[in-house]
Amino acid sequence: MNKLKSKFIPALILLRSQAAEQSEYGKSPIKSSDAVIGVLFNIAKFLYTACLIVAIIFIIIAGFNFLTAQADPEKIKTARHQIYYALIAIAVVLLSSGAAKIIETFLAQ
Repeated sequence: MNKLKSKFIPALILLRSQAAEQSEYGKSPIKSSDAVIGVLFNIAKFLYTACLIVAIIFIIIAGFNFLTAQADPEKIKTARHQIYYALIAIAVVLLSSGAAKIIETFLAQ
């Protein structure tokens, strides 16, 4: 057991020191307040895109549900509600991106 520890611990220390030299842990990519705004803008842009993609997928699923309803009034009603909610989600995403642009112009001045 001691023989195993004597070989294992120095190897662990060596790996840890190499990993510390190669990693960028502890180094912040944010150097100024403009960088914070840039990071937040990139996150918001990603979220807008992801939300739009999800909403479009929900519209496609609702359309499929509408086509497979087979004249069942309850299924048709559910599919219509799904389409309405997906369209509302798209409207909210577009309005929030517009609001973000307005805020960005006020901050730039």
